[in-house]
Amino acid sequence: MADNKETAKFVVEHIGGQENVDSLVHCATRLRFKLKDTSKVDEEALKNNPGVLTAVESGGQYQVVIGNHVAKVYQEIMNQYDIQSGDDHGNDAETSADEIKKSVRSKNPIAVVFEYISGTFSPLIPALAGSGMIKAILAVLTMFDWLGEESSTYAVLDAASNGLFYFFPVFIGISAAKFLKVNPYVGGVIGAGLLDPSFTSLMDVNQSLDFMGIPLIIGSLSNNVGKE
Repeated sequence: MADNKETAKFVVEHIGGQENVDSLVHCATRLRFKLKDTSKVDEEALKNNPGVLTAVESGGQYQVVIGNHVAKVYQEIMNQYDIQSGDDHGNDAETSADEIKKSVRSKNPIAVVFEYISGTFSPLIPALAGSGMIKAILAVLTMFDWLGEESSTYAVLDAASNGLFYFFPVFIGISAAKFLKVNPYVGGVIGAGLLDPSFTSLMDVNQSLDFMGIPLIIGSLSNNVGKE
């Protein structure tokens, strides 16, 4: 396996250098770069490097597939270079809302939709994977009668695995706000409002509902992902 430090250096050099990078995030297997000029990328060299599985431009990002150790390569890049993390937007004028609007106008609408979905869900993948693994472990333990569903240990682990899914609208709101480069707490509050008991109790009202004349279809928004 290629050395993580050398892989990090090679990747940055062949995507056009530090000055060509607007921001960088990573998911489970990929480094996801926001580049200023994709024509500066030496894609052939990247694909031929033993530390890189492949490289592709998708959803407004240049994605370098590293593998399961991507977090280590990402950390080496952040240690060696002055590159902004995609999760740390701050108040940089270069990443303002006006810039996003210009970017959206210049892209295919379908590509914009997929970029938004990818950018919103990608940061949540590690948390989703962790919650799913706990659920899988619980399923195995109960299947072989190694742990009873009535035990306190089961209750604690079950709560840990359901926490993300129960408050999923909140996390989606935060992640979407970060992607859109607005205040993440505002996004979280919007998601939290959808979980408020006074709002969800409207499901029990046997009459048509509307908001300013717009018909509403109310459903339980907590636990919509991963609920067994």
